[in-house]
Amino acid sequence: MKSFVGEDINSIYLDTLDFALDSCCTQARSRCGTFFDFGAVFFEFKNPVNQLLLLGKRKFNPFFAVVESAWVLSGRNQLSDLQTIISNYDQFSDDGNTLNGAYGFRIQSYFEIDQLESLITLLKKDKETRRAVITLYAPKDLANNKSLDIPCNTSIFFKIRNSKLDITIINRSNDLFLGIPYNVFVFNVLQQFVEGRLGIEIGVQRHFTDCLHLYEQDLIKVREIIGSNSQLQVNKWREESSGTEKLTEGILESFNEISTLDIDNISNSYCKQVFGDYLRYKQNNEKSYLTENLPKDTFGLSANLWLNSLSST
Repeated sequence: MKSFVGEDINSIYLDTLDFALDSCCTQARSRCGTFFDFGAVFFEFKNPVNQLLLLGKRKFNPFFAVVESAWVLSGRNQLSDLQTIISNYDQFSDDGNTLNGAYGFRIQSYFEIDQLESLITLLKKDKETRRAVITLYAPKDLANNKSLDIPCNTSIFFKIRNSKLDITIINRSNDLFLGIPYNVFVFNVLQQFVEGRLGIEIGVQRHFTDCLHLYEQDLIKVREIIGSNSQLQVNKWREESSGTEKLTEGILESFNEISTLDIDNISNSYCKQVFGDYLRYKQNNEKSYLTENLPKDTFGLSANLWLNSLSST
């Protein structure tokens, strides 16, 4: 099993893309096209307090990452919430209205039990427990061959080690290019939500995937990203940015309103301004206004990199 270990996603993601290009030999077919299968892979982030990707030309949309993380915390499965940011998200819906594999809904409602609240209660009662497990994959998913959205992440483990909260995500199949950067951020926000409720510090974030893969159609993009970035530059951006504390605080404070982009009712001033400016950009294509008003922190840097990548196409 190939392992990637570092402080956070920005310390190892570029290396992971390099590994993929060097390992593109085993091809397979899926409903989404030809892909390269790299087999089982392990990721460990030792200091996962800032998991927003900083990478030029990657087109990582931090606005979508934030809304998706808030959407998971809210327990919703409505497609319309995500379409405001990515209009073609309906390609993953079975009925045009909801997403069958929505993680938040599966965590809080799908199995007729709120697994998140039950898990927090368990960890408060027993800090040594090894039973704090959230299930995302259902037995009937095995027979649901027609669904466009079956959970790729199947289980989430939480453990308190050395008075810190660790999270481990088990993944049946993971798209290196499209999936990993968003998965890492979203599950990190979930980890920070639980550790905040427990009143302890955040620990390690781990991901085990049984099938790390890259679609053939994304090979050219990966080559361009590798040719346009260096780990030295990524490290410099990471060290010089002021972190994501305000952003995370805003998500945890106003996740219900952020998940539906209900700007007027977002109580957190940071997120209220950020997403108000974003909707103005979406509605009126005022890119310069959005760029000028982005916060001077890691989120603002990630957003600028995203906007610049749109200009280069």
